[in-house]
Amino acid sequence: MTATQKLRASTMEWCDRNSRPKSSIPTPAVRPEPTRWQKPGPMSRNEWANFYKTYQVDTMVHNERLQGGKQKRDSKPIVEKPSVAEVIPLRENPYRLSMPRWQRQKYIPPPPEQFPYRPQIIGQSAPPRPEHGRPVQRPVVPCCFQHVDLENEFWSNLRFPVSRKALTARPSKKIYELARPRQYPQKSHCSVPNNEEEVPKRRKMSPREWRHHLQRLEFLSKPNPWVLADLLCCCHSN
Repeated sequence: MTATQKLRASTMEWCDRNSRPKSSIPTPAVRPEPTRWQKPGPMSRNEWANFYKTYQVDTMVHNERLQGGKQKRDSKPIVEKPSVAEVIPLRENPYRLSMPRWQRQKYIPPPPEQFPYRPQIIGQSAPPRPEHGRPVQRPVVPCCFQHVDLENEFWSNLRFPVSRKALTARPSKKIYELARPRQYPQKSHCSVPNNEEEVPKRRKMSPREWRHHLQRLEFLSKPNPWVLADLLCCCHSN
């Protein structure tokens, strides 16, 4: 028996069914028809909001219908005041809760011990007192001046007393350097490259630059104007 005859009838049917080529036309998807209590597809956000709003309105109408007739809506809800018997324990609670559970007496620190010998520690002494007459009192400045010259004269003649320690003090080298005005290096006319090998590449002059260069050389080759004036006077006199 051949291999085809050995196969069962069900296997032959399965092979015959699956060996056929598939059709290129796609099968349209068929949705099941919704039932009476089913919506075709999930509800969107707006549909859920509309459902909630409708449900609230229907519930309020149903409650009013159960109460009978139209009810007057009060602007402020009526709040029943608690009775005196209910207020008294509420007032006692804060006082009872504010008391500590385990009460202790107030701590009184012991007096500091007095020692007969008190050494002076070097480096932790009291700060030095200011010099007598320092700081200087502020000068009395008039509220207004009759003329600008009087104001300038007042400020030019105003003097402050110099401290005695300042007269005899000798500034340190660092203080002397800081007191001098800072000197900046003179700005060079042309930028000098740090490395001599990296000399900027020369470029040719344009016709306009070459013309100006010749005019500059001609002007520099001439003598000063007063020398020319003397030469002209000598020529005319001769």
